[in-house]
Amino acid sequence: MKSDLHSRLQDKALGYLQDKQYWFQAIEMPTPVGIIDAWGISNVRNYETAAIEVKISRNDYRSSSQKYKEFSSRNIANYCYLLCPEGLIKEHESPNWGILWYIERTNRLRLMRKPVRFEITDQAKLAVMIHFFY
Repeated sequence: MKSDLHSRLQDKALGYLQDKQYWFQAIEMPTPVGIIDAWGISNVRNYETAAIEVKISRNDYRSSSQKYKEFSSRNIANYCYLLCPEGLIKEHESPNWGILWYIERTNRLRLMRKPVRFEITDQAKLAVMIHFFY
């Protein structure tokens, strides 16, 4: 069962994608490699995709660290982010993934590190979209 904080951060993730002009967004998006907390596709940026994983504790982050390496190699999105409470994940952790901090006192997100852009084929994007419609 997910916590209130996790749900709130998923909503923040959707808002982030919307602000970045990702016109199609979903929470708990089924993908070929597992469920992503938030996912979006942009028609403004040549149909680039973004995935956001929410982590609310160090244990949650540590238990999933191998998963991020797998995601990177399978390319489920052009840009992959970790969203966590302020200070939970440091800038030097999880290479290639962007890091977003949730600043509770201001109720805002802060981009701490930009993600590396992964190449993803149109076929891979379509596979993710097909999972969404199931």
